[in-house]
Amino acid sequence: MTDPMTKPDTAVSVGRIAARIDRLPLTWAQWRLALISQIFWGVIIAADGIPAKLYPFIWGPRHSFGMGAFSLLLAMQFGIGILVGEYLIGIVADRWGRRGALLFSSLAVALPLWPTALTDNFTWLLIFFGLSSVGMGGVLSTNVVYMGEFVPPAERGRVMLASQILAVLIFGLLGNVPGLLWVPAHYQWFIYLFTAVPLAVLVPLALFALPESPRWLEAHGRHAEAERVMTALEAECLRRSGRASLPEPDYRRYVVPMTAKVPMGELFRGEYGRRTILLLVAWILGYSGIVYGFAGYEPALLGGFGLDAGQTFGVLLVSNILGGAGGLALCAWLGERIERRTTILVAALVNCVALGWLFFIHSEAAAYILISFSWGAETVWLFSMYNYTAASYPTRLRATGTGLTDGLGHLGSIFGPLIAGTLFAATASAGHVGWFLFVTIPGALIPGVLIAWGGIRQQRAILEHISR
Repeated sequence: MTDPMTKPDTAVSVGRIAARIDRLPLTWAQWRLALISQIFWGVIIAADGIPAKLYPFIWGPRHSFGMGAFSLLLAMQFGIGILVGEYLIGIVADRWGRRGALLFSSLAVALPLWPTALTDNFTWLLIFFGLSSVGMGGVLSTNVVYMGEFVPPAERGRVMLASQILAVLIFGLLGNVPGLLWVPAHYQWFIYLFTAVPLAVLVPLALFALPESPRWLEAHGRHAEAERVMTALEAECLRRSGRASLPEPDYRRYVVPMTAKVPMGELFRGEYGRRTILLLVAWILGYSGIVYGFAGYEPALLGGFGLDAGQTFGVLLVSNILGGAGGLALCAWLGERIERRTTILVAALVNCVALGWLFFIHSEAAAYILISFSWGAETVWLFSMYNYTAASYPTRLRATGTGLTDGLGHLGSIFGPLIAGTLFAATASAGHVGWFLFVTIPGALIPGVLIAWGGIRQQRAILEHISR
């Protein structure tokens, strides 16, 4: 049995573990692992927005540094640090395991963050926020990969998007409720919180609540360990489903190339090379616009509308919870009935329409309503892209491919805030029109069209088929 996309020195075997996973009934066993993996995303992305949320109310009023330096700070945290973390820790996740990568990333997020509460010096803030974002990148490259490797094809869309609602709720509540209470008077507590939560919550979860991915173990020839994890998972699914027995796996449909190394060159050759280029372009444009180009200046935009800190954090909280969680809930309900490429394009269109209305209407009520629609569309776009990317590569390359494309995609997080900030300031007298156009057309619509036009079909597909 051979695979034409596999290097000659890579062994190929029947994917017995993968076949056994995909024939399991969906129970709390898979839901639990999916939900835990998304706790990691919710916590680290809540920490990812600290500079953007504090600058308009702390460092800006103190004249600690100007808008240009603020844009560089966003580029460092949103872009360079996450790029480095996704690429390097993505390799770690493919070579040494998903669980260890999540543990290392959680420590890397928390430990460098606390010094940022002790200084207003731009250089020190740049260094420590940048170091912390390396761990954020590691979580981004690994959490969705881990989740997808446990979920059967027919339920993948529903389970992954429904679980990601928890991530959005954590992000919305953890990232904004403390801000309502503590910013600006006790903003240091806001920072210390994101040192404490990864250490108190994420590290124990990685150590005690997550088994290693049996798909990853099988792909690395660690069959005894894969069998132990798989046997426990099968027993729990059997017990929770109330069935007397499990259906027989269909081994004929599964081929798993195995290698002890991470064959990086495959990401740039043949079909994988085409997928990598398409994903890189879409991620770079999306991060520059619909994600960070918008989110980085959203608090400043609301401040320009006349909203104070409490009102701004209120809009952020409501839009995160109602918009983000609502958008994911709708997509989870639709599940695998909608092709993921279509979801990405529709989300981009909704985002463009909502921000188009916001350009003309600046009231507080409009901010709550339109940003909720915009943020909901952005959340659906982002998580659908995560899920689409992770399913585009085989197990031996999945975290590396996800880390590479999403990580290098954060180049958009580097130049995006710089361009967005320049346009935001230069067109302030015209309602920030340049900024609005940048974050909607090249930053949302174009990447949505690219994925819808050139992407692969993933609806109800087996991972080992679409990522072969």
